[in-house]
Amino acid sequence: MDPQQFLEIAVQNLPGGLILVDLKGKVRAINEAGLQILGLTLPIAPGTDCEQALSSHPKLTKILLMACQKLEPANRQEMTTDRPDGEKIVLGYGVLILKNDHGQPVGVGMNFQDITRLIPLMDSHRFLDIALKNLPGGLLFIDLQGKVRGVNQMAERILGLSPDSIEPGTECYKALADHPKVVKVLLSTCQSQTPVNRQELTTHRDGEKITLGYGTLILRDAKGHAVGIGMTFQDITRYIPLPLQAQFIRTVDRFFTPFAMILVLAGTWIGYAETWAKHVSVGLLFFLFIFNEVSVALARKHVAWAKNIGYTRIVTNFLANVALVYMLGTFWGPMWLLFVLTPVATALYADWSRTVWTALISAGSLLAIYYSRGLEGAVGWGQASLHAAFIVFISLFVNSIARMIMQIRSGTHASQQKPALEIPTRKPTSESNKLAA
Repeated sequence: MDPQQFLEIAVQNLPGGLILVDLKGKVRAINEAGLQILGLTLPIAPGTDCEQALSSHPKLTKILLMACQKLEPANRQEMTTDRPDGEKIVLGYGVLILKNDHGQPVGVGMNFQDITRLIPLMDSHRFLDIALKNLPGGLLFIDLQGKVRGVNQMAERILGLSPDSIEPGTECYKALADHPKVVKVLLSTCQSQTPVNRQELTTHRDGEKITLGYGTLILRDAKGHAVGIGMTFQDITRYIPLPLQAQFIRTVDRFFTPFAMILVLAGTWIGYAETWAKHVSVGLLFFLFIFNEVSVALARKHVAWAKNIGYTRIVTNFLANVALVYMLGTFWGPMWLLFVLTPVATALYADWSRTVWTALISAGSLLAIYYSRGLEGAVGWGQASLHAAFIVFISLFVNSIARMIMQIRSGTHASQQKPALEIPTRKPTSESNKLAA
Protein backbone atom coordinates (compact mmCIF):
# COMPACT_ATOMS: atom_id res chain seq x y z
CA MET A 1 0.00 0.00 0.00
CA ASP A 2 1.20 3.48 -0.89
CA PRO A 3 2.44 5.38 2.22
CA GLN A 4 0.23 8.35 1.30
CA GLN A 5 -2.84 6.13 1.12
CA PHE A 6 -1.92 4.52 4.43
CA LEU A 7 -1.60 7.97 6.04
CA GLU A 8 -4.99 9.05 4.68
CA ILE A 9 -6.61 5.91 6.07
CA ALA A 10 -5.00 6.52 9.47
CA VAL A 11 -6.25 10.11 9.55
CA GLN A 12 -9.76 9.06 8.59
CA ASN A 13 -9.83 6.52 11.41
CA LEU A 14 -8.65 8.84 14.17
CA PRO A 15 -11.03 8.71 17.19
CA GLY A 16 -11.08 12.52 17.32
CA GLY A 17 -11.97 15.14 14.76
CA LEU A 18 -9.29 16.68 12.54
CA ILE A 19 -9.59 19.69 10.25
CA LEU A 20 -6.75 20.97 8.07
CA VAL A 21 -6.92 24.39 6.37
CA ASP A 22 -4.37 26.37 4.38
CA LEU A 23 -3.33 29.92 5.28
CA LYS A 24 -6.09 31.30 3.06
CA GLY A 25 -8.71 29.64 5.23
CA LYS A 26 -9.67 26.93 2.73
CA VAL A 27 -10.41 23.43 4.01
CA ARG A 28 -7.91 20.87 2.76
CA ALA A 29 -9.12 17.87 4.72
CA ILE A 30 -11.57 16.81 7.43
CA ASN A 31 -11.83 13.28 8.73
CA GLU A 32 -14.98 11.21 9.27
CA ALA A 33 -14.87 11.60 13.06
CA GLY A 34 -14.80 15.40 12.61
CA LEU A 35 -17.85 15.30 10.32
CA GLN A 36 -19.69 13.06 12.78
CA ILE A 37 -18.87 15.20 15.85
CA LEU A 38 -19.98 18.38 14.08
CA GLY A 39 -23.13 16.74 12.73
CA LEU A 40 -22.17 17.32 9.09
CA THR A 41 -23.83 14.77 6.79
CA LEU A 42 -22.20 15.79 3.50
CA PRO A 43 -18.46 15.56 2.79
CA ILE A 44 -16.54 18.81 2.38
CA ALA A 45 -14.74 19.22 -0.92
CA PRO A 46 -11.06 20.19 -0.60
CA GLY A 47 -10.56 23.89 -1.35
CA THR A 48 -13.91 24.98 0.09
CA ASP A 49 -13.71 28.17 2.12
CA CYS A 50 -14.01 27.24 5.82
CA GLU A 51 -16.64 29.93 6.48
CA GLN A 52 -18.85 28.21 3.90
CA ALA A 53 -17.96 24.65 4.84
CA LEU A 54 -18.47 25.24 8.57
CA SER A 55 -21.26 27.82 8.38
CA SER A 56 -23.17 26.05 11.18
CA HIS A 57 -20.16 26.39 13.49
CA PRO A 58 -19.08 30.08 13.38
CA LYS A 59 -17.00 29.85 16.58
CA LEU A 60 -14.91 27.06 15.11
CA THR A 61 -14.41 29.07 11.90
CA LYS A 62 -13.31 32.09 13.94
CA ILE A 63 -10.68 30.04 15.77
CA LEU A 64 -9.28 28.64 12.51
CA LEU A 65 -9.06 32.02 10.78
CA MET A 66 -7.50 33.62 13.87
CA ALA A 67 -4.87 30.86 13.96
CA CYS A 68 -4.13 31.48 10.27
CA GLN A 69 -3.48 35.14 11.07
CA LYS A 70 -1.50 34.81 14.29
CA LEU A 71 0.14 31.43 13.60
CA GLU A 72 0.09 30.61 17.31
CA PRO A 73 -0.64 27.02 18.44
CA ALA A 74 -2.99 26.30 21.33
CA ASN A 75 -3.74 23.29 23.49
CA ARG A 76 -6.30 22.09 26.05
CA GLN A 77 -8.90 24.67 25.00
CA GLU A 78 -12.67 24.40 25.04
CA MET A 79 -15.56 25.90 23.11
CA THR A 80 -19.30 25.41 22.77
CA THR A 81 -21.15 24.99 19.50
CA ASP A 82 -24.45 23.64 18.19
CA ARG A 83 -24.99 20.75 15.85
CA PRO A 84 -27.33 21.34 12.90
CA ASP A 85 -30.01 19.40 14.86
CA GLY A 86 -29.85 22.03 17.64
CA GLU A 87 -27.96 19.98 20.23
CA LYS A 88 -25.41 22.01 22.17
CA ILE A 89 -22.01 20.36 22.59
CA VAL A 90 -18.65 21.22 24.17
CA LEU A 91 -15.49 20.61 22.17
CA GLY A 92 -12.04 20.16 23.67
CA TYR A 93 -9.56 21.21 21.02
CA GLY A 94 -5.99 22.04 20.15
CA VAL A 95 -4.52 24.05 17.28
CA LEU A 96 -1.26 23.23 15.51
CA ILE A 97 0.70 25.10 12.85
CA LEU A 98 1.60 23.04 9.77
CA LYS A 99 5.07 23.76 8.33
CA ASN A 100 6.94 22.53 5.27
CA ASP A 101 10.47 21.09 5.12
CA HIS A 102 11.93 24.60 5.25
CA GLY A 103 10.02 25.47 8.45
CA GLN A 104 7.63 27.85 6.69
CA PRO A 105 3.96 27.79 7.78
CA VAL A 106 1.64 26.35 5.14
CA GLY A 107 -1.55 25.77 7.09
CA VAL A 108 -3.36 25.18 10.35
CA GLY A 109 -4.67 22.00 11.88
CA MET A 110 -7.32 21.55 14.56
CA ASN A 111 -7.91 18.33 16.45
CA PHE A 112 -10.99 18.14 18.65
CA GLN A 113 -13.24 15.82 20.64
CA ASP A 114 -16.77 16.00 21.99
CA ILE A 115 -16.20 16.34 25.75
CA THR A 116 -19.71 17.36 26.73
CA ARG A 117 -20.22 14.39 29.02
CA LEU A 118 -16.82 14.94 30.66
CA ILE A 119 -17.41 18.54 31.73
CA PRO A 120 -18.36 18.96 35.41
CA LEU A 121 -21.61 20.84 35.92
CA MET A 122 -22.61 20.38 32.27
CA ASP A 123 -26.15 19.06 32.78
CA SER A 124 -27.80 17.47 29.77
CA HIS A 125 -31.28 18.30 30.99
CA ARG A 126 -32.41 21.45 29.19
CA PHE A 127 -34.94 22.30 31.85
CA LEU A 128 -32.24 22.61 34.52
CA ASP A 129 -30.10 24.64 32.14
CA ILE A 130 -32.95 27.06 31.54
CA ALA A 131 -33.66 27.30 35.26
CA LEU A 132 -30.04 28.21 36.04
CA LYS A 133 -29.97 30.85 33.33
CA ASN A 134 -33.12 32.50 34.64
CA LEU A 135 -32.19 32.71 38.30
CA PRO A 136 -32.84 36.22 39.71
CA GLY A 137 -29.28 36.37 41.10
CA GLY A 138 -25.88 35.98 39.47
CA LEU A 139 -24.35 32.50 39.37
CA LEU A 140 -20.76 31.54 38.47
CA PHE A 141 -19.24 28.05 38.38
CA ILE A 142 -15.53 27.24 38.09
CA ASP A 143 -13.62 23.98 38.42
CA LEU A 144 -10.73 23.47 40.81
CA GLN A 145 -8.27 24.55 38.10
CA GLY A 146 -9.89 27.99 38.03
CA LYS A 147 -11.64 27.53 34.67
CA VAL A 148 -15.15 28.87 34.15
CA ARG A 149 -17.74 26.13 33.69
CA GLY A 150 -20.96 28.13 33.74
CA VAL A 151 -22.29 31.70 33.88
CA ASN A 152 -25.99 32.50 33.99
CA GLN A 153 -27.65 35.44 32.26
CA MET A 154 -28.12 37.49 35.42
CA ALA A 155 -24.38 37.22 36.20
CA GLU A 156 -23.60 38.54 32.73
CA ARG A 157 -26.02 41.42 33.25
CA ILE A 158 -24.73 42.34 36.74
CA LEU A 159 -21.07 42.23 35.70
CA GLY A 160 -21.66 43.96 32.37
CA LEU A 161 -20.54 40.99 30.26
CA SER A 162 -21.79 40.51 26.72
CA PRO A 163 -24.05 37.43 26.30
CA ASP A 164 -22.17 34.17 25.76
CA SER A 165 -18.84 36.03 25.81
CA ILE A 166 -17.28 33.51 28.21
CA GLU A 167 -16.48 30.12 26.77
CA PRO A 168 -16.54 27.12 29.15
CA GLY A 169 -12.97 26.25 30.05
CA THR A 170 -11.67 29.82 29.96
CA GLU A 171 -9.46 30.73 32.91
CA CYS A 172 -11.48 32.92 35.23
CA TYR A 173 -8.78 35.59 35.48
CA LYS A 174 -9.11 36.07 31.71
CA ALA A 175 -12.89 35.78 31.52
CA LEU A 176 -13.38 38.19 34.44
CA ALA A 177 -10.41 40.49 33.83
CA ASP A 178 -12.57 43.57 34.59
CA HIS A 179 -13.53 42.16 38.00
CA PRO A 180 -10.29 41.20 39.81
CA LYS A 181 -11.96 41.09 43.23
CA VAL A 182 -14.44 38.47 41.99
CA VAL A 183 -11.54 36.44 40.58
CA LYS A 184 -9.71 36.71 43.91
CA VAL A 185 -12.72 35.36 45.80
CA LEU A 186 -13.14 32.44 43.39
CA LEU A 187 -9.48 31.40 43.39
CA SER A 188 -9.06 31.78 47.15
CA THR A 189 -12.14 29.59 47.67
CA CYS A 190 -10.63 26.98 45.32
CA GLN A 191 -7.54 26.89 47.53
CA SER A 192 -9.21 26.93 50.93
CA GLN A 193 -12.36 25.02 49.91
CA THR A 194 -14.14 26.92 52.65
CA PRO A 195 -17.51 28.42 51.64
CA VAL A 196 -18.55 31.87 52.88
CA ASN A 197 -21.89 33.63 53.15
CA ARG A 198 -23.25 37.16 53.61
CA GLN A 199 -20.12 38.85 52.22
CA GLU A 200 -19.65 42.00 50.18
CA LEU A 201 -17.21 43.33 47.60
CA THR A 202 -17.04 46.32 45.30
CA THR A 203 -16.29 46.23 41.57
CA HIS A 204 -16.94 48.37 38.51
CA ARG A 205 -19.43 47.92 35.66
CA ASP A 206 -19.03 50.25 32.67
CA GLY A 207 -17.08 52.65 34.88
CA GLU A 208 -19.76 52.66 37.59
CA LYS A 209 -18.89 51.42 41.06
CA ILE A 210 -21.23 48.69 42.30
CA THR A 211 -21.46 46.61 45.47
CA LEU A 212 -22.08 42.87 45.29
CA GLY A 213 -23.50 40.79 48.11
CA TYR A 214 -22.24 37.24 47.59
CA GLY A 215 -21.83 33.74 48.94
CA THR A 216 -19.70 30.81 47.80
CA LEU A 217 -20.32 27.07 47.86
CA ILE A 218 -18.25 23.93 47.27
CA LEU A 219 -19.53 21.62 44.52
CA ARG A 220 -19.01 17.94 45.28
CA ASP A 221 -19.59 14.74 43.30
CA ALA A 222 -21.47 11.66 44.50
CA LYS A 223 -18.41 10.48 46.46
CA GLY A 224 -18.07 13.79 48.29
CA HIS A 225 -15.01 14.93 46.37
CA ALA A 226 -14.81 18.64 45.54
CA VAL A 227 -15.06 19.26 41.78
CA GLY A 228 -15.61 22.99 41.65
CA ILE A 229 -16.72 26.24 43.22
CA GLY A 230 -19.99 28.14 42.88
CA MET A 231 -20.55 31.83 43.58
CA THR A 232 -23.96 33.43 43.93
CA PHE A 233 -24.26 37.20 44.05
CA GLN A 234 -26.57 40.15 43.65
CA ASP A 235 -26.12 43.85 42.97
CA ILE A 236 -26.96 45.47 46.32
CA THR A 237 -25.61 48.94 45.49
CA ARG A 238 -28.98 50.59 45.99
CA TYR A 239 -29.26 49.09 49.47
CA ILE A 240 -25.93 50.55 50.63
CA PRO A 241 -26.12 54.13 51.88
CA LEU A 242 -23.22 56.47 51.19
CA PRO A 243 -20.70 56.71 54.03
CA LEU A 244 -21.70 59.41 56.46
CA GLN A 245 -18.73 61.63 55.61
CA ALA A 246 -19.85 61.81 51.97
CA GLN A 247 -23.46 62.47 53.02
CA PHE A 248 -22.33 65.23 55.39
CA ILE A 249 -20.32 66.89 52.61
CA ARG A 250 -23.41 66.91 50.40
CA THR A 251 -25.54 68.33 53.22
CA VAL A 252 -23.05 71.09 54.00
CA ASP A 253 -22.81 71.99 50.33
CA ARG A 254 -26.58 71.99 49.89
CA PHE A 255 -27.30 74.47 52.69
CA PHE A 256 -24.13 76.33 53.67
CA THR A 257 -22.86 77.30 50.22
CA PRO A 258 -26.09 79.08 49.10
CA PHE A 259 -26.31 80.87 52.47
CA ALA A 260 -22.69 82.07 52.24
CA MET A 261 -23.26 83.33 48.70
CA ILE A 262 -26.39 85.25 49.68
CA LEU A 263 -24.62 86.75 52.69
CA VAL A 264 -21.59 87.93 50.71
CA LEU A 265 -23.58 89.22 47.73
CA ALA A 266 -25.86 91.14 50.06
CA GLY A 267 -22.79 92.68 51.72
CA THR A 268 -21.38 93.82 48.37
CA TRP A 269 -24.68 95.30 47.14
CA ILE A 270 -26.07 96.85 50.33
CA GLY A 271 -22.93 97.53 52.39
CA TYR A 272 -20.56 100.45 51.97
CA ALA A 273 -17.31 98.59 51.47
CA GLU A 274 -14.69 99.97 49.12
CA THR A 275 -14.96 99.03 45.44
CA TRP A 276 -11.79 96.91 45.43
CA ALA A 277 -13.03 94.97 48.46
CA LYS A 278 -16.32 94.21 46.71
CA HIS A 279 -14.55 92.94 43.57
CA VAL A 280 -12.17 90.76 45.57
CA SER A 281 -15.07 89.40 47.65
CA VAL A 282 -17.10 88.45 44.58
CA GLY A 283 -14.07 86.77 43.00
CA LEU A 284 -13.35 84.86 46.20
CA LEU A 285 -16.99 83.85 46.41
CA PHE A 286 -16.98 82.31 42.94
CA PHE A 287 -13.71 80.52 43.71
CA LEU A 288 -15.31 78.94 46.75
CA PHE A 289 -18.36 77.91 44.73
CA ILE A 290 -16.24 76.09 42.13
CA PHE A 291 -13.97 74.57 44.79
CA ASN A 292 -16.88 73.22 46.83
CA GLU A 293 -18.67 71.79 43.78
CA VAL A 294 -15.51 69.99 42.63
CA SER A 295 -14.84 68.62 46.12
CA VAL A 296 -18.39 67.26 46.38
CA ALA A 297 -18.00 65.51 43.01
CA LEU A 298 -14.68 63.98 44.12
CA ALA A 299 -16.16 62.80 47.42
CA ARG A 300 -18.99 61.12 45.53
CA LYS A 301 -16.64 59.43 43.04
CA HIS A 302 -13.89 58.48 45.52
CA VAL A 303 -15.64 57.63 48.77
CA ALA A 304 -12.37 56.70 50.49
CA TRP A 305 -11.22 60.31 50.08
CA ALA A 306 -14.33 61.79 51.70
CA LYS A 307 -12.81 62.49 55.12
CA ASN A 308 -9.65 64.15 53.75
CA ILE A 309 -11.73 66.14 51.29
CA GLY A 310 -13.88 67.31 54.18
CA TYR A 311 -10.88 68.61 56.14
CA THR A 312 -9.47 70.33 53.06
CA ARG A 313 -12.79 72.07 52.51
CA ILE A 314 -12.84 73.22 56.13
CA VAL A 315 -9.39 74.84 55.99
CA THR A 316 -9.97 76.46 52.60
CA ASN A 317 -13.38 77.84 53.49
CA PHE A 318 -12.15 79.09 56.87
CA LEU A 319 -9.30 81.11 55.35
CA ALA A 320 -11.67 82.54 52.73
CA ASN A 321 -14.21 83.43 55.43
CA VAL A 322 -11.55 85.32 57.42
CA ALA A 323 -10.77 87.41 54.34
CA LEU A 324 -14.45 88.04 53.55
CA VAL A 325 -15.38 89.04 57.09
CA TYR A 326 -12.33 91.33 57.31
CA MET A 327 -13.23 93.12 54.05
CA LEU A 328 -17.02 93.35 54.48
CA GLY A 329 -17.73 92.87 58.19
CA THR A 330 -17.40 96.52 59.18
CA PHE A 331 -19.96 97.59 56.59
CA TRP A 332 -22.33 94.61 56.83
CA GLY A 333 -23.03 93.32 60.34
CA PRO A 334 -24.34 89.78 59.54
CA MET A 335 -20.98 88.83 57.98
CA TRP A 336 -19.90 87.35 61.34
CA LEU A 337 -22.20 84.40 60.60
CA LEU A 338 -19.59 83.10 58.14
CA PHE A 339 -17.47 82.13 61.15
CA VAL A 340 -20.27 79.79 62.25
CA LEU A 341 -20.10 77.70 59.07
CA THR A 342 -16.55 76.35 59.40
CA PRO A 343 -16.76 74.97 62.97
CA VAL A 344 -20.24 73.57 62.31
CA ALA A 345 -18.90 71.75 59.23
CA THR A 346 -15.95 70.50 61.30
CA ALA A 347 -18.37 69.17 63.90
CA LEU A 348 -19.77 66.79 61.26
CA TYR A 349 -16.39 65.16 60.56
CA ALA A 350 -14.21 65.53 63.66
CA ASP A 351 -14.18 64.41 67.27
CA TRP A 352 -15.16 66.57 70.23
CA SER A 353 -11.71 68.05 70.95
CA ARG A 354 -11.03 69.04 67.34
CA THR A 355 -14.46 70.62 67.14
CA VAL A 356 -13.73 72.67 70.27
CA TRP A 357 -10.40 73.88 68.90
CA THR A 358 -11.91 74.82 65.53
CA ALA A 359 -14.75 76.69 67.22
CA LEU A 360 -12.33 78.55 69.52
CA ILE A 361 -10.10 79.50 66.58
CA SER A 362 -13.11 80.79 64.64
CA ALA A 363 -14.40 82.71 67.67
CA GLY A 364 -10.94 84.13 68.36
CA SER A 365 -10.53 85.17 64.72
CA LEU A 366 -13.86 86.97 64.85
CA LEU A 367 -12.87 88.86 68.01
CA ALA A 368 -9.48 89.72 66.47
CA ILE A 369 -11.19 91.23 63.43
CA TYR A 370 -13.50 93.24 65.68
CA TYR A 371 -10.45 94.53 67.57
CA SER A 372 -8.55 95.42 64.38
CA ARG A 373 -11.56 97.36 63.15
CA GLY A 374 -11.60 99.45 66.33
CA LEU A 375 -14.57 98.00 68.24
CA GLU A 376 -15.15 99.92 71.48
CA GLY A 377 -17.57 100.07 74.40
CA ALA A 378 -19.09 97.53 76.74
CA VAL A 379 -22.15 97.04 74.53
CA GLY A 380 -20.08 96.42 71.41
CA TRP A 381 -17.75 93.96 73.07
CA GLY A 382 -20.65 92.31 74.88
CA GLN A 383 -22.38 91.60 71.58
CA ALA A 384 -19.08 90.38 70.04
CA SER A 385 -18.54 88.01 72.97
CA LEU A 386 -22.04 86.58 72.52
CA HIS A 387 -21.27 85.98 68.83
CA ALA A 388 -18.10 84.10 69.80
CA ALA A 389 -19.91 82.05 72.47
CA PHE A 390 -22.65 81.13 70.00
CA ILE A 391 -20.02 79.79 67.57
CA VAL A 392 -18.63 77.45 70.24
CA PHE A 393 -21.94 76.17 71.59
CA ILE A 394 -23.65 75.58 68.23
CA SER A 395 -20.57 73.65 67.03
CA LEU A 396 -20.58 71.37 70.06
CA PHE A 397 -24.31 70.80 69.66
CA VAL A 398 -23.91 69.75 66.00
CA ASN A 399 -20.96 67.51 66.89
CA SER A 400 -23.05 65.68 69.51
CA ILE A 401 -25.86 65.12 67.03
CA ALA A 402 -23.44 63.89 64.33
CA ARG A 403 -21.75 61.38 66.68
CA MET A 404 -25.17 60.12 67.77
CA ILE A 405 -26.15 59.53 64.13
CA MET A 406 -22.90 57.65 63.47
CA GLN A 407 -23.45 55.36 66.42
CA ILE A 408 -27.04 54.64 65.44
CA ARG A 409 -26.09 54.00 61.82
CA SER A 410 -23.26 51.62 62.61
CA GLY A 411 -25.39 49.67 65.08
CA THR A 412 -28.69 49.35 63.22
CA HIS A 413 -28.43 49.78 59.49
CA ALA A 414 -27.15 46.23 58.92
CA SER A 415 -30.41 44.76 60.17
CA GLN A 416 -32.57 47.25 58.30
CA GLN A 417 -30.96 46.96 54.87
CA LYS A 418 -31.96 43.59 53.48
CA PRO A 419 -31.63 42.57 49.82
CA ALA A 420 -34.19 40.44 48.06
CA LEU A 421 -32.12 37.23 48.11
CA GLU A 422 -30.99 35.49 51.24
CA ILE A 423 -27.43 34.55 50.30
CA PRO A 424 -25.84 38.00 49.65
CA THR A 425 -27.24 40.06 52.51
CA ARG A 426 -25.51 43.00 54.16
CA LYS A 427 -23.38 42.87 57.25
CA PRO A 428 -21.59 45.74 59.05
CA THR A 429 -18.43 46.71 57.16
CA SER A 430 -15.09 47.70 58.57
CA GLU A 431 -15.77 51.32 57.65
CA SER A 432 -18.99 51.28 59.65
CA ASN A 433 -17.10 49.95 62.67
CA LYS A 434 -14.49 52.64 62.16
CA LEU A 435 -17.19 55.33 62.24
CA ALA A 436 -18.70 53.89 65.38
CA ALA A 437 -15.35 54.20 67.11
